[in-house]
Amino acid sequence: MTLGPPSSGFTVWLTGMTCAGKSTLAQGLANRLRRLGKTVDVLDGQEVEQMLSIGKAMTKDERVAEARKLAWVCKLVTRGGGIIIQSAIESPYREARDEARRQIGRFAEIFVECPTETLISRDKSGRYKRALAGELKNLPGITEPYEPPAHPEVVIDTSKHSIDESVEHVLGQLVAQRLLDPNVAALKSRPKVQARAVAKPAPVAAEKDKKVVKMAPRKPPARQDKAKRAAPARKQAAGRTARAERPRLAAGGKRKR
Repeated sequence: MTLGPPSSGFTVWLTGMTCAGKSTLAQGLANRLRRLGKTVDVLDGQEVEQMLSIGKAMTKDERVAEARKLAWVCKLVTRGGGIIIQSAIESPYREARDEARRQIGRFAEIFVECPTETLISRDKSGRYKRALAGELKNLPGITEPYEPPAHPEVVIDTSKHSIDESVEHVLGQLVAQRLLDPNVAALKSRPKVQARAVAKPAPVAAEKDKKVVKMAPRKPPARQDKAKRAAPARKQAAGRTARAERPRLAAGGKRKR
């Protein structure tokens, strides 16, 4: 995982009852931050439950211990400059969330609330029906207490707002808390890099449309006649001979023929 500078990391801690929409909101927020160029990890799902042995708590102490494990992971990522969203457990007890806030430092708590009737209608596993029938003893908000946060940074009612609206509201609050750069949050998505234009090759004409241009055969360079090439040399030799004989003629001598 690539981490940014230490001052850029923070933790978003989602709390709420089962089926309130924590996981859906966490994924929507993570996708939005990734489109803004941020590195984001989400603590949720069966993989986290298996690796950290969470999700099986039955008592208050066990739930607080699970929240402490998640807080430790979030602290490491945040101090390294990363962004992490925790939505793996309900974390129903306020003291556990307050302890996580103290440990992590750069921390935003999101209370995901929803009416009980809507929670029951969303529940495909039947946990609410079993808890209401007395068959399930450890469902926060029904068979054991759920303590809403006293001063959360964000409150989202997922029965009244869509995921996109909720994500935009969370981004605004992250900017207000100085956890997210306002210039970055204002971008709808990561700027696209414009590809450099490449010149298109000229279309190839069809065979029938091609015009064949016949080139005239090149003539070989004319050969100079040996006699013509030798003429200047003979003229120069004759000139030198004439100049050499002039003194003798001037002295009265006659040339023999």
